[in-house]
Formats: sequence, C-alpha cells, structure tokens
Amino acid sequence: MIIRSAPIRQLICLIGLVSILSAIPAQAACTGSGTSWSCPAGASVSDVNNVVSSASDGATVTFAGGSYSWGGSEIMPSLSKGITFMCASGSKCTVSASNTIFGFNSGSSSNLYRISGFTFNISSYLLWTCPSGGCNGTLTQVRVDNNTVNASASEQVVLQLGENSSTQYIYGVADHNTVTCNSSCYFLEWINAQDNTPPPPPLGTANNFFIEDNTITIKSLTDLGTGCTDGWGQAAIVYRHNTSTNCRVIVHGVTHGGGPSNFEVYDNTITETDSNGDGCYRCVHHQGSNTMIVFNNALSTTGAKSSDPMAFLHYCSLANCIDGGMSECDGTQSQDGNRSPTATYRGYPCFRQPGRDVTGAYKPIYAWKNYWADTSAKVDLNYDDPGGSPDYSAQHIQQNREYYVAVSANAQTSPTSPFNGTTGMGFGTLANRPTSCTTSTEAAFGGQAGVGYFATDQGSQGTLYTCSATNTWSVYYVPYTYPHPLVTGTVGGGGGGGGTPPNPPSSLTAIVQ
Repeated sequence: MIIRSAPIRQLICLIGLVSILSAIPAQAACTGSGTSWSCPAGASVSDVNNVVSSASDGATVTFAGGSYSWGGSEIMPSLSKGITFMCASGSKCTVSASNTIFGFNSGSSSNLYRISGFTFNISSYLLWTCPSGGCNGTLTQVRVDNNTVNASASEQVVLQLGENSSTQYIYGVADHNTVTCNSSCYFLEWINAQDNTPPPPPLGTANNFFIEDNTITIKSLTDLGTGCTDGWGQAAIVYRHNTSTNCRVIVHGVTHGGGPSNFEVYDNTITETDSNGDGCYRCVHHQGSNTMIVFNNALSTTGAKSSDPMAFLHYCSLANCIDGGMSECDGTQSQDGNRSPTATYRGYPCFRQPGRDVTGAYKPIYAWKNYWADTSAKVDLNYDDPGGSPDYSAQHIQQNREYYVAVSANAQTSPTSPFNGTTGMGFGTLANRPTSCTTSTEAAFGGQAGVGYFATDQGSQGTLYTCSATNTWSVYYVPYTYPHPLVTGTVGGGGGGGGTPPNPPSSLTAIVQ
C-alpha cells in the first residue's frame, strides 16, 4: 500500500489542470503575412494595429463573421502603405464602438485605403481623417463602401474629414452604404481652415469626395442645420445617385474657412417625411461660396411643398458677413475684387463669392432638371437674400450672371423651344441646342461663360455647354466618371475593388426626355 502525501496529490491535480487548460484554445490574434491577413471574431483594436504595422503595401485584412468591440484608441493606417479592411464575403461583422474607429495622421498618400462590408453600431465617428488635429496633406484614394451604419448619437458625424486648424484634402468615394440615424446626423462633414493657396478648381474632376449610391435615412429630423453633407474651407463634395430620407444636402459658405471649393448635387432622390422639414424647405442648400452644379434631382415631401426647396446665399453681401469673423464685401476690403465704380459694384467680385472659383475666376452656378417627383413640376435653385442693412446682394448676386437656371422642366423640342439661348439654360439633345446664345456681361472682364445647355446625348452622362462668346458654345462641365473608378477597380490599374453597382433609383426617370 502506497500512501501519497497531500503535497504530492496537489501537484498531481495542478499538473492535470494545466493539461486541461492547455487543451482549450485561447483567443487567436490576427494572422497572415505580406498582403494577406485575417482576423478572428473579437479581434481588438490592438490586434488590428499590429497588422497595420506588419502588413505590406496593398494588404487586405479579412475579418471573420462575428462581433467586435472597438474602444479606446483608433485603428491608424500607415501613410506609407495602403490597406483594405473587409468583412469576409457572406459574413456579418458587427462592430460596436462609442469612439472614433479609423483615423489618420498628418501627411499625404496616394495609396488605397478601404473599409468595406461591416455593420457598424456607433455613437461617434466611423472615420475621422484627423483625430489628433493639425493634419495637412492629401489622401487621393479613400473608399468606404457596402457598410451598414446605425448611428445613435444626436447630430452624429459618420465620416469626418479634416478639422478647422489645418488643410487636409481627401479624395475618393463612399458608396453603397446603408445608413440609419435615430436623429439628425451628418453622413459626411469636411472641415478645413482657410487655404490661401488651394488646389486647382475641382469642378468635374477626381479631386472631390464622392457620396455615391448610398441609402441614408434619418428617423427623426431634429436639427435643420444638420444634413447628409456639410463642407467648410475648400471642401469639394459630389453628392450623386443617392436615396435619402429627412436628410438635407447642405454645405456652409465663405465665412467658414473660405467655403467649399465645389459642390455638385445630381441624380438623387431626396425625400422629406418629417414635418420639421417644412415641406422640403432648403432640402438642397449652400450658404454660399465658389461654384455649384445641381441637376436631375427628384424631391418629394409628405406635407405641403415648400416654395424654397433649393437655395444658396452669400453672407458677405451683408454687414459682418452675417455671422461675423469677416468684413462685408463693400468696396473697402483688400481681399475683394473692388471693381470701379464702387457705388455700382460694392466690392464685386467678392472673395470666393458664389459664381467664382477658388482662384477668383468667373465660374457661374447652373441648375436644371430638378423636379417634384409626384408632379414633375420644375424646382428652381433660388438665391435667398438674407436681408439686413446695408445689403449689397443686388450688386453681388445676379441671375444670368452668377447663376443660371433652366427655363423649363421639359427637355428641348427644337433649337428655339423652350429655351431660345437668350437667358437661363436648357437641356436635351445636342441637335436641339439653340444656334444663337448670349454670353455674360462678365465677358468684358474675361469671363467665358453665359447661358447654358446640357446636351444629354453627349458623353455617358451628358455635357454642359455655355456661351463663351456671342453665339459660341464651349464645353463647360462634364460629370466625372460614374461609377467612380474606385468602385470599378480602374484606378491605377486596379485594386479599387467593387463589382457591378446597382442602377440609379428608378424614380429618376420621372421626366422622360
């Protein structure tokens, strides 16, 4: 008979316990090498940042279906290496977070950065390109696509570009996302400080951030100052082929960092169902700066229709530019054009006013084929004079000089009807473009634009011509490639990812050409 002492029995039990525990797999960290990495459900921010540090340029990190809780610090891609974060095909990767999830540091990169296929339940930024502040530089290939975003915070921003003490330029696309906000929220907000040597005018170019083919729903319209978009200094935003509910498409103006450089809004279905929206009042709204293109948007409301569903302003036609921080354009400020005689022009052309580009060159606003979805009635882009004293709006903003609107909701039936080339603009086939046209009074000062005509059969999306000289039509604007090259994978020979995008919303065919 062998009698074991208590210590020996405890040692045997401990050995057995260690053996059992070693047989239970621990939570694995992300694995991979080079450009191919995978992360298991539950991987932490630290795990993902370890991949960022180790991965090669152009890496794809594939996440397994399951839940992720990403708190604390941000996932910070390196500016020296592009990277794609993607949920595994056919899986559901649910990310919960109350802080910024993805961020960047100051600097520039032409690498691809992509976030795709996740479900985000968030109360803060999904992406903030400058969470630490002080970011200057340019990122040329950013794509956020095919995500489901549930935003719970009041006036929440989903995608935040830049911040107001630096100048950061982010070009790319957010596409095919489904976004739901409990209350008024921004899908995209781009904020910069004023840049006195900004990038070239971006109208119709790749140097914009595109909001494309998204579905955005706000359950309760709680703040009319919060919208699908917002832009400050030199922001360049193209909002196209989206379907939104209770989500105003808006940007700020010249008093906010010099205002956006460019704002294009086209081929969207914009619906207002919340009574706080007051009949789709200013569903598309620009506080006023530089240039703007607005066309082929279908608007609808469940209430009485607003008489002002699309509008722009110019704050600096009034004292203190209304909200302060700048001086009124009145003929005494060195930053303005100050054309003589002062009594006639009152400082015109003003610093970055509507109808100019960021260089100060003449660049009018054009709007056509915007309509109420249920009646096909024409929706005009209005200039809303804020009122006050003194008010130099009449000197600074004039229809058929700073902005041109379509004379009819209907396409051209002949070279003289409904648009005859004298005032406003028209649209239809090139064969029906008027043979004569009127240029702007700015032609005497070097401005090469006037009445406009959008030829629907020129190019895959149409071409806008303007009257650059009397009876002379010149190409003014061609919508940038649709779908965006990052969607089809044609940027830099591929790598953008994508596949075939869905067709635009069917309601956009309400007007038949």
